[in-house]
Amino acid sequence: MVELKPQEKTEDLQCGGLRIIQSSEEYRFTTDAVLLANFCREMRGKICVEFGAGSGVISILLAHKKHPKKIVAVEIQPQLADMMRRSVELNGLQDKIEVHNADLKESAKFVRDADVVVCNPPYRRVGSGERQLKRNIALCRHEIAATLADVVQSAAEVLNNKGSLYLIHQSDRLGEIIAECTRRNLAVKEILPVCPAPDKQPNLVLIRAVKGGEIDCKLRSPLYITDGEGNYTEQTRIWYGL
Repeated sequence: MVELKPQEKTEDLQCGGLRIIQSSEEYRFTTDAVLLANFCREMRGKICVEFGAGSGVISILLAHKKHPKKIVAVEIQPQLADMMRRSVELNGLQDKIEVHNADLKESAKFVRDADVVVCNPPYRRVGSGERQLKRNIALCRHEIAATLADVVQSAAEVLNNKGSLYLIHQSDRLGEIIAECTRRNLAVKEILPVCPAPDKQPNLVLIRAVKGGEIDCKLRSPLYITDGEGNYTEQTRIWYGL
C-alpha cells in the first residue's frame, strides 16, 4: 500500500487503470497535461525527460501510452516530487520513471543525450495576470523558478542531435517560443493550435521542435476541445479517455 498524507487522495486517470495522487493543498494537474501527453509521438526504446513534472501525470501517461525506455522526471518542489514518487509506486512504474527533486536548469546532471524532452511549463511571466498568494501554487503558474528561455536552453543541453522537445503553452507566446527555439538550434517542426470551441480563437499551442532540425514546419488543423453545443469533440474524448 502507498501512503497517503492528509489532504491527499487518489484519482483515476481514465487510462488503463492508472491512478495519481492529488492534494487539495497543491497545484492540481489540468487537461493541458493530458493534451501534451497525447500530442507526443511513440517513444519506444527512447530516453525521455520531463521538466517541471509536478505530481507526475504526464510522465505516468507517457510511460503507459508511448512506451519509452526510461523517463527522467525533474521537479523543483520537494512535496510534489514526493507525491510523484508515490504515484509512480502506486502504478508499479518504478522501473520506468526516475524522479529527481531538482531545478530543471540542473537536468544535465542527471541525464545527457536524451531523445525527448517534454514540458508543461508555467504560462505566465512574473508580474502578469493574477498572482496566487500561496508560493507553491504560484511556482506552477508563473515563471518564478524557470522562464520559457530556461526551459528551451535546458532542453537543448540534454537532448541529442535530432532529439525532440514537446511543449504546450499559451498561443500568444508562440512568437517567443519560436524565437527561443531558433536561438538554441531547435527547429519548430509542428504546431497544433488548440481552440476551446469552433467559434473561438486558439488559446493554446502544442509544439514539437527538433534539435538540429531543418526549418520546415507543419501547421496542423486546430484541435477543438468542444463542439458548437459545448460537448467534447470526438478527438478530445479520445485524448481525455472519456
